[in-house]
Amino acid sequence: MKSRHLFLSGILHFVFYILHFTLSAQDIHWSQFNASPQNLNPAQTGLFNGDWRFVGNNRNQWSAIPVPYKTYSISTDTRLKKEWMGGTPAFGLIVNTDKAGDSKLSTTQVMLSIGYIKKLTSDSTHFISVGIQPGFTTKNFNINALTFDNQYDGDAYNSSLGTGENFPKTRISYFDLGGGLAYLWKKSQRKQLNIGVSAFHVNMPKQSFFNNYNIRLDVKTTVSGMLEFPVAAQVDLIPTFLYQKQGLFHETVAGMFGKYYLQPVNGMTTAFSLGAFYRMQDAFIVVANMDYRSFNVGISYDVNTSKLNAATFDRGGFEISVIYIFKKEIPFIAKKRVCPIYM
Repeated sequence: MKSRHLFLSGILHFVFYILHFTLSAQDIHWSQFNASPQNLNPAQTGLFNGDWRFVGNNRNQWSAIPVPYKTYSISTDTRLKKEWMGGTPAFGLIVNTDKAGDSKLSTTQVMLSIGYIKKLTSDSTHFISVGIQPGFTTKNFNINALTFDNQYDGDAYNSSLGTGENFPKTRISYFDLGGGLAYLWKKSQRKQLNIGVSAFHVNMPKQSFFNNYNIRLDVKTTVSGMLEFPVAAQVDLIPTFLYQKQGLFHETVAGMFGKYYLQPVNGMTTAFSLGAFYRMQDAFIVVANMDYRSFNVGISYDVNTSKLNAATFDRGGFEISVIYIFKKEIPFIAKKRVCPIYM
């Protein structure tokens, strides 16, 4: 009882710690946020039914503007086979790349996720998970792709003129750290609740191209949740929400999936989902999702509703996600040899 009390006490202290920050620079984000679990919350590492999970995400945003924003992510995670101190350790690796704007500002993140999953009840329906996510980030831009007012000769732009700008560096790298907490209630495949809170950039790394050490990356706090429950023999509803805050920026997404279960294929789940979401004051999001055997494939599109639609013509972002879960099948070995019926 004492060890459990200390465990829960530590979790509560962690929650208060990550909610304590006053947060301010936006990170990359996904409309299909649940389809990028380690980006959503490090505590989601290993929190799935299977042995290994492989995830790929791609987002192409604002295709109507001259230089669209492109984001890619690949990740994998797994759990150890043996328990440690009454729980199960989990590990994951995630790589994110993002390219934005005329300067081709590129961000590359390589993060290691370390999780610990604790079963709270003997019937294996309640779980709590904590996770940390250390890693490194590199940012760079191409100054030759930019134009400046000093290069205007009075009649036209002249690329041979000096820019008048002095950048001490065009590439920076820094150590980054995040963490999170998640709670999972799973009665069955079609009755489950997953909620979590996480914080990224808790070390507030320096990120200046001008060696100004007062310019730091603000902490980002994320709260998310997903509930699945059946409403008919083959139909489930899945309300989902996300709230993120980073400095002066914040994002709220809420909506719902309708999931229709088809006949299982070789005993494995086969289902089709349609969802509609709204990112407050920014975009409507439509999502189509397919579960087939060990794969989950999602396609979404953002319809821009903010003032930016004057430039984007209502076109937001196209996104695709692919999740593959590998689960080793345990062969059945009969304890007794059964005589054939014809003998």
